[in-house]
Amino acid sequence: MSDWFSTAIEMQREILRAQQAQLDAAKKLLDTAETRDMTQVGKQIADAQAEAWTAWARFWGSGK
Repeated sequence: MSDWFSTAIEMQREILRAQQAQLDAAKKLLDTAETRDMTQVGKQIADAQAEAWTAWARFWGSGK
């Protein structure tokens, strides 16, 4: 079992990965927003946020 510090460091890494995924998805959506239906853009943003929360929950042991 890892110590508290190692767990905290891994948690921060997971949060950073999730935030980077959100930023990447937002950038991609903004780059192509002019040619897409805004409903689709909203769905993709919601999916990116759900993925970030799922990763966070998985890290803490409550996700699949």
